[in-house]
Amino acid sequence: MSLARVLSVCAALAFLVGGQGCASPATRVVLISGRDDHGLVARPAVALLRSPNDSVVNGSAMDGSFVFVLREQNSWLYVRTIEAVAQEGWIDDHYARGDAVLIGRAVRVTFRDAAFRDGAAMVLVRTSSGDEWVSASALREVGAR
Repeated sequence: MSLARVLSVCAALAFLVGGQGCASPATRVVLISGRDDHGLVARPAVALLRSPNDSVVNGSAMDGSFVFVLREQNSWLYVRTIEAVAQEGWIDDHYARGDAVLIGRAVRVTFRDAAFRDGAAMVLVRTSSGDEWVSASALREVGAR
């Protein structure tokens, strides 16, 4: 078997075993926060804008939901929601969080990947003991009340 064929098979197996999500290595996953400095909900949903310089709303992302960051422009992020019917638009990075608390274990985690499976958003999180897929509903913003 040629080296190219071996590498191709290895790459396919690695994807099937460990790469079950949707994000490319360059794509970040962030938590949407509509909360104020006290951890209280100030915006139940964050508007997804047509462009950073525009007030036209394409859709919205709920507080506590997860999105892929597809592009960045200064303090603006172009994101895609992780839900059955994905929406895209621009948000200010003020509404994006890179970590959360895993409910029930009180463990702070970061996000590695995400996917929409069986009617629910799933997030691949990194803990001190390794990576694991959890339901998005099992994650809470750090400091949220």
